[in-house]
Amino acid sequence: MITIGMAYYPEQWPRELWEEDAARMEALGVKVVRFAEFAWSRLEPRDGQFDFGWLDEAIEIFARHGMKIILGTPTNCGPLWLYKNHPETLQWGRDGKPTDTGIRGHRCIVSPVFRVYAGRIVEKMAERYAGRPEIYAWQIDNELENSHCTCPACRQAFRDWLRERYGTVEALNAAWGNAVWSGEVSDWSEIDPLLAPDCMPDWHNPAFMLDFERFGASRTTDYVKFQRDIIKRFDPSAVVTTNACFPAHMPDFHQEFAGLDVAAYDNYPPIRPPEDPEELYSNGFALDFVRGFKRKNYWILEQLAGPGGCWSPFCPTTEPGQLAGYALQAVAHGADLLAFFRWRSALSGAEMMGHGLLDHDNRENRRFYEIRDLVRRLGDIPDLDRTAVHSDVAILYSADQEFALKDQRQSGNFAYWTQLRLFQEACAGLGINTDVIHETESLDGYKVVVVPTHHIIEPTLAARLEDFASRGGTVVLTNRSGVKDKTGNCVFGEPLPTVFRKLCGCVVEEYDPIGKFKQRVSATKGESYAVTGWCDLVKPEGAEVWARYEGRFYSGTAAVTRNGFGAGKAYYVGTVGEKAMYRTLMTEIFREQSVPMLTTLPRGVEVTTRTGEGGTYRFFFNNRGTGCHFPLGGETVSLRPFEAAIRTGEGKWV
Repeated sequence: MITIGMAYYPEQWPRELWEEDAARMEALGVKVVRFAEFAWSRLEPRDGQFDFGWLDEAIEIFARHGMKIILGTPTNCGPLWLYKNHPETLQWGRDGKPTDTGIRGHRCIVSPVFRVYAGRIVEKMAERYAGRPEIYAWQIDNELENSHCTCPACRQAFRDWLRERYGTVEALNAAWGNAVWSGEVSDWSEIDPLLAPDCMPDWHNPAFMLDFERFGASRTTDYVKFQRDIIKRFDPSAVVTTNACFPAHMPDFHQEFAGLDVAAYDNYPPIRPPEDPEELYSNGFALDFVRGFKRKNYWILEQLAGPGGCWSPFCPTTEPGQLAGYALQAVAHGADLLAFFRWRSALSGAEMMGHGLLDHDNRENRRFYEIRDLVRRLGDIPDLDRTAVHSDVAILYSADQEFALKDQRQSGNFAYWTQLRLFQEACAGLGINTDVIHETESLDGYKVVVVPTHHIIEPTLAARLEDFASRGGTVVLTNRSGVKDKTGNCVFGEPLPTVFRKLCGCVVEEYDPIGKFKQRVSATKGESYAVTGWCDLVKPEGAEVWARYEGRFYSGTAAVTRNGFGAGKAYYVGTVGEKAMYRTLMTEIFREQSVPMLTTLPRGVEVTTRTGEGGTYRFFFNNRGTGCHFPLGGETVSLRPFEAAIRTGEGKWV
């Protein structure tokens, strides 16, 4: 059965409410509550003085009402006495200045002094609670970002990391190409990861920036391991995770979750769909991405329960059915636990207008009844957690691409994630499951592998893709692939897409970074599509043309090609098209691969299937603010705005 959870902050509410809230959650069907991830100042109000009595009492009350606890380590928000007594534990910005303490997440996770205090509070909690039957799992910290701190400890740690990676400054100079702009270093102490306030990241050496991102990812991963090891020392069987979000400084999630027991995510889909039908807004890609961290079902540790209002003006209120629809979208993509954020809207602090399930008046409302009905509906499908998402399509991702393309922007209106999401959305709109996996993962079992913008070359990938295609698979590669080697420097002496040239049967003779301007391409079957962002001018070398540019000096030049390779095929997409282009392209590929699909779904309807010992369940989610109708197997399906309908393998709607 899908487990229903709730974020709850006993330290923010009077004790007389705890019993009442626990009883109301029990009646609702909540089985798990999250505690304590921001409670360090209550757990250790003064240096070395610990108070766990209130947490013991809260755990006892909720356990008595049939709920288990996901216990958060409170290290995201250190108590103010820590920063006053040890200012070296503060995070510093890229400008080399300490962060203000009036916000959250302002600790340096690399600081040896912070590690002492963070390790102590985690150890005290693990010693007290690990192994207790009331504890369901542990959540490490909260919404971790890639470490971008530039405090003295981090600067030295970066230099030490580089010394271990390269050995000598001569080797580092060669790897980074530091002869440009007289950037050669003669001593490790000359390396500083600082950015002047008015200096854009892409003014700096991209190889240097790439390594700083990799260093930050390694420190975030090490921080997770540091806390996990403490918990596991007291309880080796403990289930340990952390809650991913997609912040400005993206970590390497595959590294971060490699040593954890389950992937988890904080899921906040947009409440109001954009007016522009070409804008990508579905959280379906994010959910597939999170499932790919460990290639198995995952948890949602924060699921949208009400309109936001934390970091900006208030969001619009949720439409009827929207909370349930978004929750079922998460389940469709592999979530086995849904923990809603939060039980009640806070009365104070920056999140007071980030609405929970209950408003400040504490009365049951429309949102509450909607989630109550959802819990009952999921309860009627008890075997759903014995199913999983199995896919014919893999989209390859790596943090290196994210890092490199963020720090050296290629063109206006051009983003790595955009191309990943365009392919995922096209597949979901045809009823095709998609896995988003790391670029080094096995390709066995897939029929189609999509490789968007493989900018930094993973050394083994070209050979693996050639092998995959030669055995009958279809590969789709896109623009800006094969540009840089693993150090982040451009490949010399080979036309793009360099190592993928043989597979794709084409070369890029020239490119036009058109930014926000629009261009058009015409497919060989007559369709015409708008494109933007980037235009590779492609010359076939054995490949056939799938689409050509219209207009400008390269009118008639190939934009998309298809190459036969062994028993399979390889497509090269040299531009960034509108959604319809990807739907047409993927439809053709799936027909070639004999992959069953649904071609009558209207725009905005996403279909995902879970199968396994618990049966087969196909989720039809209308991710739009308007209703729709479409034919399906001799019947007409009608979906209200944001409604999710579930159909079993036997054709029964549940």
